[in-house]
Amino acid sequence: MKSYNVDAFVLRLRPLGEADRILTLFSRERGKLHAVAKGSRRSGSRFGARLDFFNRVSLTLHRGRSLDIITGAQSAIDRSVWDRLVEPETFALASYVAEVIDALSEPDLAVPELFDMLCELRDAIGAGVPAASLAPAIDLRLLGVLGLAPELDACARCGSALGNRPLAGGRARLSPNSGGLVCRRCNVEDVGALTGDGGATFGVSAAELSMLRAQRTAPFTALGDIGDAARLRRLTSAFVEYQLGRRSKALAVANARTARRPAPKAAAR
Repeated sequence: MKSYNVDAFVLRLRPLGEADRILTLFSRERGKLHAVAKGSRRSGSRFGARLDFFNRVSLTLHRGRSLDIITGAQSAIDRSVWDRLVEPETFALASYVAEVIDALSEPDLAVPELFDMLCELRDAIGAGVPAASLAPAIDLRLLGVLGLAPELDACARCGSALGNRPLAGGRARLSPNSGGLVCRRCNVEDVGALTGDGGATFGVSAAELSMLRAQRTAPFTALGDIGDAARLRRLTSAFVEYQLGRRSKALAVANARTARRPAPKAAAR
């Protein structure tokens, strides 16, 4: 079969020559794919905006020698999603998700649950759910779908049940290197970088632990204010970056943008 159809998300676009692009796609039918969109960089291209970043698109592809060729594309542009994606925080989150999926998924391996997660994320973006509220849940869902979920109910090292019992100092400890919660006996010193180098652990309160557990299965469209979202994001992204084996480029850009943002002015008295 030289031609085939897929339902896919556009995760990445790279220039090829003067007029073409190489696209990284994630499809329901075949997982991650790389394909060429010929002429897509020309003004008036027949593809129009259908192949823009994070669009969901129905594609027809023709098998090539090294890369498959996109011969047809159909997509309904959702203005509610598009209007949100141009916001820096939402674009940064989508870029982060695309980076992680590209790095941790295997080519030509269908993972329908991951495709469904992308659909749910787009729905939540279109519904106006804040990126800050989405981020921790997305980290945990990504890891769960890929079989890399952190253990949040028992010690990741010895398997002892922890429930809601606080550990030393009234706080539990999370270790990316160990794969989740660690009990007092298994606790290691916090001597590593954020992503862990064999020793990093992070203290979490009972309330934070309860929130993390709830985020694992919470529908994205139901997420609202989660308190200190930045704190939860630091915890969940540590597990993602540990699996990446490096810092996330998209997350680093987002953090740098946040750091440059001026602090809110105090209200006049």
